[in-house]
Amino acid sequence: MNTQIPLLDAVDLEILMHRDAHFGGHFDVMIEYYDKDGIGVQPDFDTKRIRELGHIEKETEGDLSDLVLPNAARVQIERSKQLYLDLREVHEKIDPNHHALIFSNLILSEEEYPKQEIADIIAEGNEMVPLLIDLISSDSFYDPLFPGYGRAPTFAAHCLAELGDPMAIHALFNAMGQENFFTDEAMIKALRSFGDKAKQFLLKALKHQPLSKNNEHAAIALMEFSNEPDVASACLELLPEAFSHPVLATYLIFGCSTLAEETERQRFKEITQNTPSNLTHEINSIIKSWN
Repeated sequence: MNTQIPLLDAVDLEILMHRDAHFGGHFDVMIEYYDKDGIGVQPDFDTKRIRELGHIEKETEGDLSDLVLPNAARVQIERSKQLYLDLREVHEKIDPNHHALIFSNLILSEEEYPKQEIADIIAEGNEMVPLLIDLISSDSFYDPLFPGYGRAPTFAAHCLAELGDPMAIHALFNAMGQENFFTDEAMIKALRSFGDKAKQFLLKALKHQPLSKNNEHAAIALMEFSNEPDVASACLELLPEAFSHPVLATYLIFGCSTLAEETERQRFKEITQNTPSNLTHEINSIIKSWN
């Protein structure tokens, strides 16, 4: 048996992990799925490279994963497989729990936008809120390695927005910061749907000390309320101590753009006189817009 394996990079290892987690460890099944441009296709994975890895595996006459994947990767794969088993087991029961069934359908859907699955959950009302909160609070469902390909939290956020239970506000906020634009956008949009209750929660988070990533997330989400005077005033109040946190400072400056009172505008000009050069353009643009 030839066990000489060409050097594999990080993306190759991710391909192997996805093959094992989603396609039963079979390259041919994975290639067929990618050729059909299935919903779980990962943009970083090149079909040509998947075929090459399949050829390498045949040449080595062994399972590439057994030969090259570290133990930590194997643990992740097993976790994903177990979650698949748990979700599918719901469908195999003679008398399945209805809520568990439609929850499983949402995660396992292969639709670009699972309209029917979302409608089924919304139709059940607020009884589904705890399950949806658990979903957006679980790190696993943001990971494309796990069932749902990282898409389920976005759909869950839409359901929570439609159901309108304020109990979801804290969980939606905590779900921000996944380093995924589309996921954060979904959480922010859902927060916006709760109106003043969400705004008050976010204002409290914005002012929380000491400053952390949560202040930044609150500032980002509050841009959805940027036309409201109390939001602009809160951004101005926090701005002096935020310049050591560039991202937070940037959003606070944007939040100040809707200041209407001349005294607050003057205060903004005073605060920003000696700001870092990378923020000068935004500051000048805001002042110019007032003039």
